[in-house]
Order: sequence, then structure tokens, then C-alpha cells
Amino acid sequence: MVGKELAIKGTFVFENGEELKIAIIDRDKGLFKEFLAAGEWNNLDFPSEAKVDYSSFRIAPGDFNAHSHPEQSIYVEMVDPTWDLATWCRHTIYRYSVSLTPKLVYLACARAFSRMVSYGITSVMVSFYCHNRRGNELDREVLRAARDVGIRLYFGRMHYDVISQTAYPEKRESQHSYFETIDGAERNYKALQKEVEAWNDPRVIVAPSLHSFHANTLDAMIHGINLGYQEGRKVQLHLSEDEGDVRLSEEQFGGRPVDVLYRLYQEGKVASLSHLILSDCIWTSEEEKDLIAQSGMNVVLNPRMNDRVKAGRADLKAFLRRGIPVYVGTDGEASNDDLSIEREIAYLKKINPAVSYEESKKLGYLPFDFHDFKIGVLEPQAAADFKVLDGEKLVDLYIGGARIVEGGELRTIDVEKDIENPLKLERANIFKL
Repeated sequence: MVGKELAIKGTFVFENGEELKIAIIDRDKGLFKEFLAAGEWNNLDFPSEAKVDYSSFRIAPGDFNAHSHPEQSIYVEMVDPTWDLATWCRHTIYRYSVSLTPKLVYLACARAFSRMVSYGITSVMVSFYCHNRRGNELDREVLRAARDVGIRLYFGRMHYDVISQTAYPEKRESQHSYFETIDGAERNYKALQKEVEAWNDPRVIVAPSLHSFHANTLDAMIHGINLGYQEGRKVQLHLSEDEGDVRLSEEQFGGRPVDVLYRLYQEGKVASLSHLILSDCIWTSEEEKDLIAQSGMNVVLNPRMNDRVKAGRADLKAFLRRGIPVYVGTDGEASNDDLSIEREIAYLKKINPAVSYEESKKLGYLPFDFHDFKIGVLEPQAAADFKVLDGEKLVDLYIGGARIVEGGELRTIDVEKDIENPLKLERANIFKL
């Protein structure tokens, strides 16, 4: 028992209410082992360093950021908040992403991840497509940054296989840098997956991912969806973030995006759709929402980003009414106000006043499968990822039973010395700012 288990006492925020309890954590596995009555505290035969008494604090599940582009934190100081989506892309990713170096990717992602944990986020789902003709070199830096910070990472290695010959030069060059063939994307994914498996790190998952209907061919869609199904992985996909995606889908594929996905399933070209994680979903019809529910797909909403870049608003009530699981993400920090999931949820509720408390109380706080355990819930055999709160203020944060934030301060990395100072120098040198 000594050294392998940790006892935490506090008022736990369970699904059915709050209760003063003791959590026993298996530190080797990073999972909750059991929950005991608070009165058992003095009977526990644990060394003092393995008992932490938070009796005067609330303990809640850590937040899950279900959609993020962490490398975009490098652009935070460059953006004008009045830009629409096309302008934003033109002046950030299409101008600078071709110049990303391994060091820049690492520092930008470490900045994003460190800010996430400071807001109580314990897990993040990343969509990364800036491979820049380097195989997995830049992808590894995203993984390294997450491990150094200590955040739990579901890494979607995103496939991008469309180059628009009519695009302006910077955009077209960016698309060339992201481009991979179907076979090449699978080879790179499997090579990265093999590397990660060798780490035996329960905080990291690598999954195949797709970009969107405007950045993937239909063959790539079919291949990526089936590869995720075969690998037992969730496949992320931007869906109907703007009206242009819908028009493109209708013109090139003969139907709205969800209609096309469902047709692929009906024709037996894809084995399943239930493992898809659809982000944004703004321009979806009522019939498409019915098909999302019918097919068992999940949705991720990024409301503050969508509003800031003037993309539109997803119909939250329509998704909830159909019983569609709704997660919440922040997208990239440079297209948002910050990386707080709590504030994202509060904003989503604010702009959807017709959604009742009962409908919204689990919004963003749904259990999520991660390896062979769950995240986002306080129960035995779930990940020991939780935030310790004094009112609304974050005191401490644990991920896999390890304390990552203590007294509101990150323990794993010196943010100014290891991230901010070198990031400013490297960005100025590479981007010539």
C-alpha cells in the first residue's frame, strides 16, 4: 500500500450530488480505486505524505477540452478580434504555419496546455494538421509538450489531402505543406502510434483524424473513418463550420455533409459512424441532426470561437432535444478569448436561454472513454483527474493522481522561463516580427 496509493478527503461533486468522502487512488494506474466514508480517515494506515485533507474544499471532475488546435496559441498577440474566419485564417495560419519549426510547435503547445491546466482542464482532444512535409517531426512536439505539462492528451493526427489551385498563394502553399496521400497519412499515423505505444503512458492516445469536407477527398473520408473504426479510436472531423462547407459538399458530393456521411454508411463504404466526433456543426439541417442522433455520432461545440470569427451559432437545444452527446471545446486560443471550458460552457448557456437547467446541467461534463477507463467522472476505475476548488477558484489540479497545479501554480514547467521567454524570441526570429 505504501507509495502506491493516495488518500484524498473532501467534498466530492458526484453526478447525483455533493458528499464528503475519501477517495483512494491507485497511483501506478492513475485511477480511482474506491470511495470510502469520511469517518474512515483516521483509520487509514497511510503515511502522512499519502494523505491529503481537502475537507474545506470541493473536488470536481477535471474539465475536458474536446476540440483544440494548441499550436495556434502562437498567434494570440497577432490577431484582430474583429476578423471573420477567412480573414483570420489569411493573417495567421496561411501566412505563418509553413514556417513552423519543431521548437515553435513545442513552445506554442506548451503555452496552450499550461494555460488549459490553469483553468482546470485535465484532458484535451487535439486536431493537428500542420505536418509541413516533415512526417511526424512536428506531431512529436505536440505530444512532448503535453507530457511535459502533464495534461492528458487525445491526439488526432489529422489528414489533409486537398489543394485548391484557385486559392491565393499563401493558402495554396500552406495546403501543400499539410498535404499527405491516403497511404502516407496512414503510414505516418501508424508509425507515431507505435512510438506512443512504446511509452506505455496512459495519459496519451494517438488517433487518426480528418480535417473537413473542404480539405479531404471523399476517398480520404472513407479511409479515415474506417481506419478509426479498425483501430478503436474516435475520429475527429470539422463539420459545417461555415456555409461554404455545405455548398461545397452539395456541389462535389451531391448532398449536405451529414447526408453524405450517412450515404457512405448505407452503401457499406464505411463500417460505422458512431465513433465520429463532429466539431462546430453550425450549418446543419434538422434532417442532418436526426441522422447524427440516429447514427450515434457525438458533437463538439466551440461557441466563443464561432462567434468571434462570425461563423454562426450551433443550435444547442436541437442537439440536446435529440439526445445527442454534446461536448465543448475551445478551438485555437488565438480565435477565442481564452482556453477555459467553464467559461465556454457559461457562454453557451448564455446564448441559448431557451435551454433549461435540466437539459444543460451535464453540458460539457459527459464521461468519455480513454484507453480502457473513463475520464470526466468521479467513480472507481475512472481516471483520477480532478480539480480542487475554493468556491470557484482553482486551488490544486490532479491528473492521473499526480498533482499538476498546486496553490494555483503549475508544478511541472516554469511558464516564464521554459515557455514564454523562449517563445517570444523564437517567434520573432522565425516570423521576422
